[in-house]
Amino acid sequence: MKRRVGIVTVLLSLGLSGCGPSVSVSTEVKQEIKESDTMNINVNGQVASVQLENNATVKAILAEMPFTIQMDDLHQNEKYYYFDKSFPANPQPIQTIEAGDVLLYQNNCLVIFYQAAEPIVPYTRIGKISRFQEIQASFGNKSVSVQWYEGEGGQL
Repeated sequence: MKRRVGIVTVLLSLGLSGCGPSVSVSTEVKQEIKESDTMNINVNGQVASVQLENNATVKAILAEMPFTIQMDDLHQNEKYYYFDKSFPANPQPIQTIEAGDVLLYQNNCLVIFYQAAEPIVPYTRIGKISRFQEIQASFGNKSVSVQWYEGEGGQL
């Protein structure tokens, strides 16, 4: 994935070099936000990977990592946290919400669904927690501290 991103970056830089003032390839690479297919969460010592969507919202959230947030319960099926800042968002109607879905409500509310739900409002998709059933019991119906970070194999 990293190699593919690097190749695409170089090709785009070369293709755009004739469209305006010269920009060095190294400048483009330095300004690029690190892209990843996954991020990790830690809930009460239970670690899981989140398979990420490819969108501006995810890139902005990755730029904030690592962070730990206290997520409150809502409707006994989701945990949510309102950030003090806004993220780029493209809310879309969602047909189904499954346990393990990670979504952004409006432009600043991060949501993890720990039970399936009927969507009422549009969301921006962030990703899906892999093997969610293994950590589902960690969510319960009270507030939980969730650590979000990048890393390989769920390591801090």
